[in-house]
Amino acid sequence: MSEPISAQHSDTAPDAAEVSFVCAVTVSEPASVGPLFRRLSTIPDATVNRRRSGPEDGKLGVAETLHLLVPSAAVLTVVIRTLPAFIRSRRSSVSVTITRGDRSVTFDGKNLPNPEHAIEITDRLLGDD
Repeated sequence: MSEPISAQHSDTAPDAAEVSFVCAVTVSEPASVGPLFRRLSTIPDATVNRRRSGPEDGKLGVAETLHLLVPSAAVLTVVIRTLPAFIRSRRSSVSVTITRGDRSVTFDGKNLPNPEHAIEITDRLLGDD
């Protein structure tokens, strides 16, 4: 999942506007997955899907992950900038982790991303792409 995915409507090489990045978004509280899904779904140009998977070894239940498809670093920056308001809106402490390939960033009530640092966080997730 760490590679960019190009749009599937052309047999020619994709230009920069057609390249998208896939990220997995996990939430520490299962009850917060739906609200985060709804919030991220309102971001223009971001595509969000809910995926259910079986439990990890030694655990019970079903795990839900949000798969986020963003067309650019700018859209990923908008996603990151929406997380502080979401985390503050939850009654219990919740953490949100965004993973792309082998890079991940976790946010919680103690390390909310500052809007000025959102671009740096985006760059860290996207690496050299």
